Amino acid sequence: MGGRRLIGIDLAWGKLDGGEPAGSGCAELVWKDGNPDKLELTRLCSLGRVKEIVQWIESEPGDWVVAIAAPLIVTNPKGSRKAEKQVRKCYKDFRLGAHSSNTNRKQFREHYQGRHILDQLRARKGTLVEKPEHLNGGPLFFETYPHPAMIELFGLDGIIKYKKGNVADKRVGQQRLANCIREHLCGELADPRLRLVGGLDELLRKPEKELEGQRLKCREDLLDAVVCAYIAAWVDKGLPWHPLGEINEGVIVVPDAGRLS
Repeated sequence: MGGRRLIGIDLAWGKLDGGEPAGSGCAELVWKDGNPDKLELTRLCSLGRVKEIVQWIESEPGDWVVAIAAPLIVTNPKGSRKAEKQVRKCYKDFRLGAHSSNTNRKQFREHYQGRHILDQLRARKGTLVEKPEHLNGGPLFFETYPHPAMIELFGLDGIIKYKKGNVADKRVGQQRLANCIREHLCGELADPRLRLVGGLDELLRKPEKELEGQRLKCREDLLDAVVCAYIAAWVDKGLPWHPLGEINEGVIVVPDAGRLS
């Protein structure tokens, strides 16, 4: 810890028609001056295919910890993975669900980006983290899920609704998420604390009223990417986390801030 690059990817899964998806939010944090209590955003962008994302990761030197918001291992032919079932069971009091992942769905076939990025990062000697024993001094990556992480990190009673509904509802939900990031990840009591400067400050500001369509979706992806990058920092710092799911069948890493105790 200290020199590692902490990366969050809100990865586009795949299209319902089985085609190639586009548009993934990417964020990178670093430990400010090697201090494991202070984080700083260094890069923030929206990219498309896995090839572009991996090139973006490799464009800077140093080992990385990558938290990816998308199923990476999907082997079950129908229904839900154990990871998704555990999310629903553990967070049912918070009215939190999880989309079902299975190989019968078209977006989990040829152009499924979760499998592609898994293969690409493994080929670059990255270790897939599914249990604490997998943590090592080299490059790491893992699957995560922003909604339960937000419940843990922000102390919420339920999910923030910023992905569905009309444009006005999405704007309101996005701004609630932005305000939570500002308060809980950038506030004086945050540990680790994310510095509210530069591109992060700009992202978290209230969007202009005309923000809609692809620009509104892009902001959603970038907010998710920042949360994922913070989860990467949480794991890198050695703070506690829940491994939900089954090894080799898909494990979701969720920060443990005491909400389930």
